[in-house]
Amino acid sequence: MDKNLKISVIVPVYNSEKYLDNCLKSLIFQTYNNLEIICVNDGSTDESLSILQKYQNTDSRIKVVSQPNKGVSSARNTAFEIASGDYVSFIDSDDWVLLNLYQTFVDTIQKLGQYADIFIFNVASYFEGQNDIVPRIFFSVSDWNNHSSELSIHTFDDCKNPFGRNLSAANKIFRRSFLTENDIKFLENIKYEDQLFYAQAMFNAKSILLNDNIFYKYRNYFNGSATGEITPKVFDIFKIIDYVEFEVYKHNKYEEYKYALFQYKYSMLFQHYYLCPQELKEKYFEKMKKYIIQNLNKNVDMNTCRILKNIQIVDIVINNDYQKFDIIYNNLFKN
Repeated sequence: MDKNLKISVIVPVYNSEKYLDNCLKSLIFQTYNNLEIICVNDGSTDESLSILQKYQNTDSRIKVVSQPNKGVSSARNTAFEIASGDYVSFIDSDDWVLLNLYQTFVDTIQKLGQYADIFIFNVASYFEGQNDIVPRIFFSVSDWNNHSSELSIHTFDDCKNPFGRNLSAANKIFRRSFLTENDIKFLENIKYEDQLFYAQAMFNAKSILLNDNIFYKYRNYFNGSATGEITPKVFDIFKIIDYVEFEVYKHNKYEEYKYALFQYKYSMLFQHYYLCPQELKEKYFEKMKKYIIQNLNKNVDMNTCRILKNIQIVDIVINNDYQKFDIIYNNLFKN
């Protein structure tokens, strides 16, 4: 095994001038040096490109690629095409990572004595305008069976909460050849693309390592932002859920995962009602209600469903019209 693994860090950049310095400094000052940092300027109209060029001129590990604005998936795919590392890591340009992330990862691989397909680590959330770092645990090792140490090798079948809190690409490091061999890329021109990428990677992985220490600081937006932007694209969640379900069928896992999948569906749909523009909420509600009722008829036993987390959401949706639902939602959940 190569003792000096190369890691390609992929950073899509769109109008991130306010946060880009912080992100890039957290990468160039990593305690592990064998990195290539591929930054894709995705049609920024602010000073992001100038900032990227400044860093490129002072650190030979940084490569800057520019393209017209095509979205985060396209930017990640563009960078992946030129990546040469043994592993790839996807970092968002308004977030930052702890300086020992990649050294910790490489040390774990060396101790293991073999390559792993995916390395998962934890995340804390930073709320803009507040001074505190707020814990936002993306996963817990208690979500996984047969976990005894950081060297425990898992497959997705070990996960007790398979479509729960851990759907991001940013808190994972992937073996590049594993992604290539399985033709795993980000679906373009659609929102919530991480969820499909997650499903494809996790179902195909034969070796997953876990470290529940926090190495990533995620900038959380709920008051309007690039990440939390409220647009009609919120309807893409219906498409993504269908794509994820297709992966479950593709891997012949429907009977095994049908209740976890059902829980994922109603939880995602309900959460994204909040992100729907006000003028489209009634249309979204009707689509959500129809979708959930259809899935209740998909070979799931309601007695078993009753023990699922947040199952009361289903009753609230299917037993009310839009006006009643919106009142209940605002009274119980939004405030």
